[in-house]
Amino acid sequence: MKKIIISEEFNPYFNIAAEHQLFLDSEEEIHLFLWQNEDCVIIGRNQNLYAECNLAYLKEENIKAVRRFSGGGAVYQDRGNINFTFITKDQSANQVQFIKLIQSAMLKLGIDCELSGRNDLLYKNQKFSGHAYYTDSNNFMYHGTMLVRVNLEHLGKVLTPSPLKLHSKGIESVKNRVINLSDINAAITIEKVSQAFIEIFECENIEHINETNFEAPLKTLLASDEWLYAQSPDYDVELERKFSIGNVTVHICVAKDFIQKVKINTDSLNLYDFKACEDNLIGKHFCEQMIWESISQYFEKNS
Repeated sequence: MKKIIISEEFNPYFNIAAEHQLFLDSEEEIHLFLWQNEDCVIIGRNQNLYAECNLAYLKEENIKAVRRFSGGGAVYQDRGNINFTFITKDQSANQVQFIKLIQSAMLKLGIDCELSGRNDLLYKNQKFSGHAYYTDSNNFMYHGTMLVRVNLEHLGKVLTPSPLKLHSKGIESVKNRVINLSDINAAITIEKVSQAFIEIFECENIEHINETNFEAPLKTLLASDEWLYAQSPDYDVELERKFSIGNVTVHICVAKDFIQKVKINTDSLNLYDFKACEDNLIGKHFCEQMIWESISQYFEKNS
């Protein structure tokens, strides 16, 4: 039976796990899932977290990092954003239909928008909605974001990677100019966007879910470092820092978030044998701070 499901939670780990469970339980009839997250950055299944966002800023502002099951690019979300997901079986999926429904919802709010490039919705060449789809074992979902009143300052800082010289084998986000719907029309709110989706979906069967009445078993997995980091594609990174003895550069190969190879170089006039330090880093999780601490300890012992 056609259904609208609305999450009462703002925990991104629960919501993405709930979305995936609804996906696994998909039916021929199309279901619409509406949900919001507290401050977080969500990356695609095949993306490198280090290449997509500023991890130091996330930690400083207590912003969660989440890896979803579908592909696509990195997005920042807070309570000023609303997410939609159309869930059905493969044979019933019609992306053109889903896009028309979304555009119809926007027209109810006075927003005449166009589809562009990688499934983005634009208003006068500015992006306010990004989409992705995911299919597996005859189940299908088409989902996306709606920027209504998102903190764009946070968005800009979160989606600016740390200045690492990094070559990633993963998918990188395409950065577009973005705009909030409330900047187009100050009367547009999360509630009005949600209501517009409900009206265009034309369904009176509405269910509210939360962590008490809905089982989302993959929530624990999504919150784990193993899922967030170990799923990253292989990458090479170069670090550089100035010490009292001179500049030090570190070349690192990382696979499944574990350091595979390390080479430390310096332009110091003193001679250093870094092999013991390099060997000590092999097999450890990649962490820039940990690497510099190891090198600093090496210099303290060999000064």
